[in-house]
Amino acid sequence: MREYYYEMVYILRPTMSDEETKAAIDKVNSYVERYGGEVLHIDKWGKRQLAYPINDYDKGYYVLEYIKTDKRDFVKNMENFFRINEDVIRFLLFRLKPTEIKEMKEKISKKEEPVATAEENKGEE
Repeated sequence: MREYYYEMVYILRPTMSDEETKAAIDKVNSYVERYGGEVLHIDKWGKRQLAYPINDYDKGYYVLEYIKTDKRDFVKNMENFFRINEDVIRFLLFRLKPTEIKEMKEKISKKEEPVATAEENKGEE
């Protein structure tokens, strides 16, 4: 079966506490797995100013995720989930081109290398 790679950005309500934000991200990831996807990387951008107010919010908590799946109806299912989820005020989900997939994999590997070396150094101290 063919694999599809997606980039997914969603904005959570800024009024949520840190625990609620973490729970909302975990909920999104559980639905990704339920619909046959695999989360490759999560990049939490934090609270940022919105370009224009959405539902009376001036700010939002941004999250970027890279997803891999082999299900063709993955996007439809995730869009339906986002539409009924009250914690998500906006979302964008699109498929990556083959050239973008290579760049994404390189970017992920570069971000994970410093983390691995930092964890190794902790044990030596």
